[in-house]
Amino acid sequence: MQSLTLMIVYVLSTGSLQFMGFLISRVIDYEWPTLSLMTFLILFMSAFGFAWPLAVWIAEWLIRRAGYVVETEQSGGAGRRDTAETIRR
Repeated sequence: MQSLTLMIVYVLSTGSLQFMGFLISRVIDYEWPTLSLMTFLILFMSAFGFAWPLAVWIAEWLIRRAGYVVETEQSGGAGRRDTAETIRR
């Protein structure tokens, strides 16, 4: 459930940041038409990178606010059996 919350928040934050980038590039288009495409592309690509930490922060806040503990183990933690250590044995 927590991963679903994170994915939904990521999609929404990415869409919001990309829409803001679009609006900023439209404003720049009125003053400097030659810079609007480059501005849009930079803001579009950077929205993916900036949206992830923002989505993690918002999702953790939502999960804690709902009264749950945030799961922090990555990829199964100590319960995994396909790690390099166990394969060598």
